Amino acid sequence: MRLGRILYPVKALGPGERLGIWVQGCLQNCDGCANPELQSMDKPPLPKEMFISMCVQALKSYSLDGITITGGEPMLQAGELSLMLDACRPVCPDVLVFTGYTIEELREKNDKDINDFLSKISVLVDGPFVKDKNKGEILKGSSNQRIIYLDENYREKYENYISENRHIVDSFAADGGIISAGIHPAEGNEKWPVHQSDLK
Repeated sequence: MRLGRILYPVKALGPGERLGIWVQGCLQNCDGCANPELQSMDKPPLPKEMFISMCVQALKSYSLDGITITGGEPMLQAGELSLMLDACRPVCPDVLVFTGYTIEELREKNDKDINDFLSKISVLVDGPFVKDKNKGEILKGSSNQRIIYLDENYREKYENYISENRHIVDSFAADGGIISAGIHPAEGNEKWPVHQSDLK
C-alpha cells in the first residue's frame, strides 16, 4: 500500500470529524494540483496489514464520523483500499472518495478491484481537477467535478453539509511545517477559516 499520509480528525472533507487518507501515486498530472508531492509512484509500500490496523485503530479510538480517501489517485490502489474498507466500514460506514477519473471511465475499465471498491463507497467526487474551473464549491476542487451518491442513504446528510455553504481548511502541525487539508480556494480568493489540529 503506497500511503501518503493519514490525518484525523479532518473536518474540511465531508460531514463530521473524519479519518483522512491520502494515497501516494497519481498519473493525472493536473495543472495546479493541490498535492503534487503525492504524484510520485516511487514511495516504498507500507504493508497492507499495518495500514488496515492503523485505520481501524483510529476509527475506534477517536469515534470518527466518516472516512475520506483522496490523494494521489485512490483508484490506482483500489484492491488494497477495498480490503481496508472491509475492516473499517462495520465501524464507520460513511466513505467519501475523490478520484481524477470520471465514473464512466472507471466502469469502462471493467476492473474487478475498482468495481469492488466502488461498491463500498458512499459518495464519489469524480473528474480531474481543472485549475480554471476552481469556483470555490463545497467538496469540489473544480466545477467540472461531480458529487455522485453511490449509496442514496447518504444523499440527505451530504446535501445538508453542502447547503451550509461553509469552507474550512484543516491545518495540522507536522515536523518541519504545516500540512493543510481541504478544498483550497483559487489563487487570490479570500482565505477560508482554518481549523487547527495536532498531527496524529
